[in-house]
Amino acid sequence: MASRKTERINRLIDVLQHATSRVPASVLSKILGIGERSVRNYVSEVNEQGQFRIDSSSGGYRLVATDRSNDSAFHAEADGQTTSGSLEDLESRCNYVLSCLIKASGPISIFDLAESLCISESTIAGSVMPQVRRILPQFGLSIQIHDYQIELQGKERDKRKLLGHLATHNVYGYFTSTKTLETLFPDFNVQGILSNLVEICQRSGLFINDFALSNLLVHLLVIIIRLTSNNELTDRDDIDANSVVSRFKQEREITRCAKSIATYFEGEFGCSIPDPDYQQILLLIALSIERYSYNELSIDNLSEAIDGEFVNTVVGILEDTARRYNLPNAIDDGMKLQLVLHMHNAYQRAVYHVSYPNPLASQIKQEYAPVYDMAVYLSHRFSVTYDIEIGENEIAFIAFHLGAYFERAAAPANSLSCIVIVEEYHDFARKLVDDLKSALSDDLSIIGVMSCDGYLASSPESDVVITTIDVPVTHGLKILIGPILTKQNLRKIRDRISDLLESRRMEKARLFLKSMLRPELFARNVYLDGDQDSYIDYLGNLCVEQGLATVDFIKDVHQREKVSSTAFTDALAIPHSIGGYSDSSFIAALHNDAAIPWGRHKVHFVLLIGIAKDEMAYFRDALDIIIDLYSSIDKTSRLMQTDTFEEFVDVFTQSIS
Repeated sequence: MASRKTERINRLIDVLQHATSRVPASVLSKILGIGERSVRNYVSEVNEQGQFRIDSSSGGYRLVATDRSNDSAFHAEADGQTTSGSLEDLESRCNYVLSCLIKASGPISIFDLAESLCISESTIAGSVMPQVRRILPQFGLSIQIHDYQIELQGKERDKRKLLGHLATHNVYGYFTSTKTLETLFPDFNVQGILSNLVEICQRSGLFINDFALSNLLVHLLVIIIRLTSNNELTDRDDIDANSVVSRFKQEREITRCAKSIATYFEGEFGCSIPDPDYQQILLLIALSIERYSYNELSIDNLSEAIDGEFVNTVVGILEDTARRYNLPNAIDDGMKLQLVLHMHNAYQRAVYHVSYPNPLASQIKQEYAPVYDMAVYLSHRFSVTYDIEIGENEIAFIAFHLGAYFERAAAPANSLSCIVIVEEYHDFARKLVDDLKSALSDDLSIIGVMSCDGYLASSPESDVVITTIDVPVTHGLKILIGPILTKQNLRKIRDRISDLLESRRMEKARLFLKSMLRPELFARNVYLDGDQDSYIDYLGNLCVEQGLATVDFIKDVHQREKVSSTAFTDALAIPHSIGGYSDSSFIAALHNDAAIPWGRHKVHFVLLIGIAKDEMAYFRDALDIIIDLYSSIDKTSRLMQTDTFEEFVDVFTQSIS
């Protein structure tokens, strides 16, 4: 990864780019985890480099030159390249060493590595190798160093996972995976290989969506790279891929595609494909294709490939998810079928150890947090039922499926009272009212039809006033339309009604949030030994002592954290339960000046949330409001400057008003 200084300068620029007002040095100091003097030094360094200009005043700092549209260095950086064109930062050096270790058939010299990187042996040993050692254990790998010779130790399957991780786990995911592989393995014509593989897949007659195709291609590239350096899969699973594929209606196409790829490998690279690798290719293709088009999907089709008990289990978990999040009418048959098929594919990927990275997972988690949280709940229930692991990438894909349906079902559905103002003219008035009732009966309850004079004389109260005359309205939302109800008029009415209902729904959530904050559940600058679990326990104990939650509830919060980190933004973590409820609804807040490591983030605020069962309907909207608040640099900056509970509540409640 990049040097800490580079990371902090990039973070400094990012904060100022997204701020709409000046950011004080004290706030930047806390966000970056450095002293105010260092902030001033970083600002001076940025200004000296000339790509940005940061203006300073007594009110803080602001970015005044951010147009980099013509900056070639910026575009090189966005394409995954280093701006200098050399391997000069720690991440590039670390990746280079890892790629050399993966390619090597035996030990490699630390002196050769230092010479290739144009750095000293001491820099390799003291800076690069510690970072390499931190990365390897998560893949079950290690390094052995003897007489200045370094060798990668571990199973072939784990080495391939590491290589796939290097290709796809960067800021831009699959969008730069090919460029990453080209950088790591310059001897390979990566783009040419990809073009041939795409052509083979297309000729096979299989439909593979863009995410699945990118994933498949990276996996196949990894296999080629390893086989050409004489590294075969020896630690095979007891999986008969032919048997798995035989249950697909596209069995012939899958087999033809796999054989074509194997033939291409052998002809292009002169390496035969061992059976374990061929089995892996078969599985990768089978678990990447779309088995049914939307129009083909039916219970009968699913029953040919999926056990009925599996279907019922997934549908049951889905219905429980809808009930927990107060969406009882959310599920239609189309959604059930789509989700069952997706969960079956996810189950197979988990069983057969086929990874499926999602390049948009972090974005989905932050921008669609309530839907992501539903996916976490559903995934956890599913993983416990079938004793498998469902990771954050799969959770994000499940959120795709849940999002459209649950967001639609969560739309405001309360009926509004309405008065219609229309002048009597033949049958036009009666027809207009009848058409309104017919088209909007689910959203509006028409409580009165009045002339202009009648309305002005009595000024009755209603939520909405639909009028064909531009009359002053004293109560309710005014919607001016023409005397003939056109499609454009109906669209206008529906949009305005939807906005009104959404506003009311969010106002209820805001009031709910304000009621949850308590001075006895507020802590400032509490630093604990240990990871995020210790902070959950600290805040949880405060809630238990106040009789708001139980020990079992806090255990449930820990379980939620294990499934997926609750750090939704760079400043904020929101630990909460995965299936349980608190005795009363509350927010226990911790605000630290120094950042708390929380998964891949470092946060300054921890809001432990408990929701009583009868108030669960507010949770989705409350979560949305909080994350929106902390996604704003300006609002977060104001919160960072608070010290007391009263100050925190004042800024918090003003920001969500």
